[in-house]
Amino acid sequence: MKKLLAIVGAIGLTGTAATTVVSCGTTDTFDIIFIPSNNATEVINTVKPLEGKLQAEMKARAEERGEKFTKKVKISTSTSYEAAGSTLAAGKADLAFLPVGTYNKNKGTLKEDGTYDKLGILLESSRDAYKVEAGMPDGSITQSDSLKYAKNYNALLNISEEENITKEQIREKYLDTKEKSTYYRSYVYVNNKLLENSKIDMSKISGDDEYQDALRKLILPDASGNEAKGNVNFSVSKSKTSSAGTIYPLMWLKNVAGFNDEQVKYIYTKSNKQVDYPSAAQYVSNTSNGFAVGFSDIRYEIKDEADSIKAFKNTSVIGMSDKIINDGIMYSRKRVNDDKVIKDLRDSFKDLISKEENKEIFNVYNHADYIGPKEEQTSIEWEAALDKEITITSVEAEKIETLIKDL
Repeated sequence: MKKLLAIVGAIGLTGTAATTVVSCGTTDTFDIIFIPSNNATEVINTVKPLEGKLQAEMKARAEERGEKFTKKVKISTSTSYEAAGSTLAAGKADLAFLPVGTYNKNKGTLKEDGTYDKLGILLESSRDAYKVEAGMPDGSITQSDSLKYAKNYNALLNISEEENITKEQIREKYLDTKEKSTYYRSYVYVNNKLLENSKIDMSKISGDDEYQDALRKLILPDASGNEAKGNVNFSVSKSKTSSAGTIYPLMWLKNVAGFNDEQVKYIYTKSNKQVDYPSAAQYVSNTSNGFAVGFSDIRYEIKDEADSIKAFKNTSVIGMSDKIINDGIMYSRKRVNDDKVIKDLRDSFKDLISKEENKEIFNVYNHADYIGPKEEQTSIEWEAALDKEITITSVEAEKIETLIKDL
């Protein structure tokens, strides 16, 4: 960010010092973009109070230094993940809440200091940990892992049709709020009717071959071997760069279910396209051959209590993806380039998310806290280290992006 204007106060008799006005870019607004992983209208209604809260935080921090933050914070939701990423990279917004897949696609060219020239990482989010994921491997998930932890999760959330339970009681079953996680996974959901009609009992599958056969029978029932034909039972996000909605589920199809590239492309093309996670959870709950994918337990994202509980009862998890580095708050290097203001932004978001009154705002993406540079790190060192980790873990993801690029 640049110091654009110095207003000199009274000189001589008053002896008042100059005050610096801190501003970003050349507009009067500080623009923040949220992605439509949930219903766009609900997202904007939930996060709208952040405008005034962040503006007050930034103003107060600037004034502590004898400066002024004069921008009006403005929040909007993008039409898609891709639109949010490209808008930020073009310098038409200051910040955006992005998954690492979209960030990675738009970050630009590697610089000598290990960061990238178009986008920077303001903060990485952390989430409440999932009890069932304790002990899961750090590397690529195997068929045995996917089966084992899917079965464990279904056993943990084995809710009978007659059981009287609330959403929060279900949430307490799977969340460990005392532990925080810097990653998440994409879970693959299927309607229980499809399992029954396919004569598949997940709890009784014991080996890799049996598991793979069951997955292929569920997802591409009319094909055998390397064929790519017939009906498809699967869902992906309408966004090609959604980590949990598209990229990692397709990696799971290839690495766990054992589909070849042509079959993965065929499944992607024929799949149901999810608009957002709550509607995807509704779809798999209400559709007898329904599938859904999404970040950890999307069934909780259904607003209506009865519908959410119904979704937990109507569906099962049949697989889990590799780890996905948590999404975060990314910034445009074209508009945000003042180190003092970057620090103010980091401190402001950390302060805001720590207050109980703001939990609903950040729960829109299940963010529990934010992680930035450690005391012994510079901003560049921290960003470069995280960028390196994102780049390494994105190798397989980029293969999937290339695979479906022209579809």
